[in-house]
Amino acid sequence: MNKKIVKILALVMMLIMALTLFGCSKEVEEPETTTTETTTQYIPPTNSFTGLEIDESQKGKRPISVVVENHSDARPQWGIGSSDIICEGEVEGGITRMLWVYSDYSSIPSQIGPLRSARPSFVEFSSFFDSIFIHWGGSHSKADYIGGYETIKSLGIDDIDGMNGGALFGRDKSRKVSSEHTGIMKVAALEDVIDSKGFRKTMDEDKIVKLNFNESILDAGTIAANSVSIKFSSRTKTRDFSFNTEDKLYHTGDWKTDVTFSNLILLKADSKYITTPYNGSTTTYLNYSWTSGTGVYVSNGKACDITWSVDNGVLSIKDASSNPISINKGKSYIGFVSANHEGSVSCVE
Repeated sequence: MNKKIVKILALVMMLIMALTLFGCSKEVEEPETTTTETTTQYIPPTNSFTGLEIDESQKGKRPISVVVENHSDARPQWGIGSSDIICEGEVEGGITRMLWVYSDYSSIPSQIGPLRSARPSFVEFSSFFDSIFIHWGGSHSKADYIGGYETIKSLGIDDIDGMNGGALFGRDKSRKVSSEHTGIMKVAALEDVIDSKGFRKTMDEDKIVKLNFNESILDAGTIAANSVSIKFSSRTKTRDFSFNTEDKLYHTGDWKTDVTFSNLILLKADSKYITTPYNGSTTTYLNYSWTSGTGVYVSNGKACDITWSVDNGVLSIKDASSNPISINKGKSYIGFVSANHEGSVSCVE
């Protein structure tokens, strides 16, 4: 090899060494890989009947419904306003009765009542909440009338009856009224009684009425409804509500105390009067037909027309365009209005 080539090779080697020393020659780096962590936002459970947030321990519990009387001597009822929903309708003689619905029995006050007996329409309506049905007595079938007890049996309703006594029931004699207005439920014993009967304690969501809830308070519709009066039939007195613009709730003092609701859901249903023998005379019961009908939804000072139907034992409530209604969060009142016996709903500004 001649000296010239040797010098050239030496210079090339020196150049390579210099580039390496000064960092001008680098290996190709692998591209960095980044891992994106995905986080699931916690969504707290909500009450199926109010849309309000509840504790995890309350999630999925089976609802309870309780029959409560509405005689003037029973007012104010012990614990009134504590339930998620109050249902009210006529039973007999122009008298109304109530069904209080709780999504979680641990939220029931220590004492509620006065409890009264089962009527077919109330037994049937309790099934729309998948509830355990609590009552004190019940009507029996006579002639062409199907009684409350027979309806419980035919529908396979899980019920607890005060006529059987036990730790759950008692009487509060602090008021000077007849004993029929003193029957109470002592809630501390409720879970033990449910366990002793072997009743299912978790909710079957496929059986309950589906209620959708607005994220913020919205008008129910366009009909002015600052004052609302409900007449269950031609034989009953009215139930009156007034809207308070400050708390956005409907108030009534008809039960000798102030009771409030976010929503009024008034279902118009066909009904039937049936007269039967009773204690040497007669009595005339009213039964509602829970098939389908119309009604009115009221909230935030406004009202709208609705329709309702029962399909495969499930109650659904829709707006005039046949879309499921979305209601405001909070407690609701459901009134049973006789569509064919002059029941009516009046909404005024």
